[in-house]
Amino acid sequence: IATFGLRGSSTMNMVTENALPATLTLHKRLYEDLEVENKIGATLGKAYCGVVGGVRRHEYAVLGPTVNLAARLMANRSNPGVLVDNNVHNEAGECFKFCALSPVQA
Repeated sequence: IATFGLRGSSTMNMVTENALPATLTLHKRLYEDLEVENKIGATLGKAYCGVVGGVRRHEYAVLGPTVNLAARLMANRSNPGVLVDNNVHNEAGECFKFCALSPVQA
């Protein structure tokens, strides 16, 4: 999981300047440099980011509907490498080229 724009670190053009370029670079480098087949699901929305669990056993987690949708996009059979949700698509505007595929249910 990679997150962009956690509380206090959001920027105006976070998706177009940071998140999508990093996502595409990561996808490309994993395949070209390490020969690792990979699929990525990218979503934009609110999520809980913080510690879950008790005093003796706990971990940092990112949870919520947008995280679940990202996982479903990543695991979708029609994923050619990187799938994004409508929020990412809309935020990116015309800065990136997208191909429409069938909707994925969360």
